[in-house]
Amino acid sequence: MLIIVALTAMIFASCNKEKDANDTENELIEKLLARYGDTSFVEHNGIYLYLTEEGDKEYANSDIVKMIYTGQTLKDNNTFAKNDTLEFIYGRSGLISGFLRALPYIKRNSKGQLLIPYKYGYGDRRVGTIEPRSTLLFTFEMQ
Repeated sequence: MLIIVALTAMIFASCNKEKDANDTENELIEKLLARYGDTSFVEHNGIYLYLTEEGDKEYANSDIVKMIYTGQTLKDNNTFAKNDTLEFIYGRSGLISGFLRALPYIKRNSKGQLLIPYKYGYGDRRVGTIEPRSTLLFTFEMQ
């Protein structure tokens, strides 16, 4: 009986942490969206995309994609990547799921920002200086 009570308490505490993280994330996202205005960021598949410059050509599977980006966490503005260059093959994995969700809406030579909730970023894991459950904001330029 004591084990069941302990397990129930652990599950309840875990659920509360998850709810608190989701509430905090939703507040941060709402503040950012309000700052940019209603029509700037568009929600696609759980991520938010703001194209400041629309590209000219859609990517196809096996295209080599080059991107210059700066990444920061939304909560504490921790810049974890600055003007980094990423090169990958379109249609292959290896990216966080938030980028995979966004790519169909981004054309070659596009510029913009991508807001990725933590569940489509690194989730509950710490990665380098990125805290667990961090909402990510990327400024990008596709080449």
